[in-house]
Amino acid sequence: MRIAVSGTHFIGKSTLIEDFIKQYPHYQHEIEPYYKLQDEQAMELSLEPSLDSLLEQLDYSIDQLNECANEQHVIFDRCPIDFIAYAMCELDQDFVDINDSEVSERFDDVKSALNKLDLILFLPITKENSIDYTEENPAYRRAADKNFKKIYRDDICDIFPRYGHPKIIEIYGDRLTRIKTVQSYL
Repeated sequence: MRIAVSGTHFIGKSTLIEDFIKQYPHYQHEIEPYYKLQDEQAMELSLEPSLDSLLEQLDYSIDQLNECANEQHVIFDRCPIDFIAYAMCELDQDFVDINDSEVSERFDDVKSALNKLDLILFLPITKENSIDYTEENPAYRRAADKNFKKIYRDDICDIFPRYGHPKIIEIYGDRLTRIKTVQSYL
């Protein structure tokens, strides 16, 4: 099964992947494009995302899914949806609609890449079990989460195949609840 874990920053994606790998050590873990690109020194990334860096990460994520299309047991930290949600935040600051941007030029490639996934685990912000952390811009995190919800729940970008593949599951709760939820879909 090819699985992607998706959601805003500091929501517990890495923790869920860590718990998953402990239960299923035969799964290959593909790290987040941000860190992979930094490691490869392909780009200099800052904590404040720019549209250019998000597009580069989006392209990398698409390539990552395509390259692992024949793998049977892989879990991805993030997927193309993540970079679209964050790009929506950046474009909103410039009053540009996502569908009128260079991001939308990649939607066909995103749709094709998402078709190579079996399951997307979306971790939304909820009032229950939220992670306490200090952040300089909590409004940005909430805006990104709102965009994730628009994409996953409403498919506002029209990028998901029509036949329900990949399956999208919202994951929330404490660590044990999250991993049990995932196990019920394997």
